[in-house]
Amino acid sequence: MAAGRPSTLLVADGRQLAGTGAAMLGAATVLPLLPGLPALGCPLRALTGVPCPLCGMTTSVVATVHLRLADALAANPAGVAAVVLAVVVLMWRPDRLSLRLSFAVVILAVMWFFQLHRFGFL
Repeated sequence: MAAGRPSTLLVADGRQLAGTGAAMLGAATVLPLLPGLPALGCPLRALTGVPCPLCGMTTSVVATVHLRLADALAANPAGVAAVVLAVVVLMWRPDRLSLRLSFAVVILAVMWFFQLHRFGFL
């Protein structure tokens, strides 16, 4: 193990997170301006009726970027957090950031629990 490197598995380093955050914010800004773009549905929900942890994220992120926070929170509260995180990552020093796999798994589990509760599966 190299000195200064964490021993746990990393999903992405800060430069990858900053690039992803910039792409997400750019797409959320432009997406509503594209005419005739079909709505993308959740494949898991379409096949099984069970919502995935990310259901409503696109709607939530787009609404957050356009400052419609009530709509964003109604679609998926994690979308607001994703936009805030993307802005923080872009403003922070990307070479100092990393996302641990265990943290990402916990966040997805919390999001899925929220969606299952919201849609009456729990």
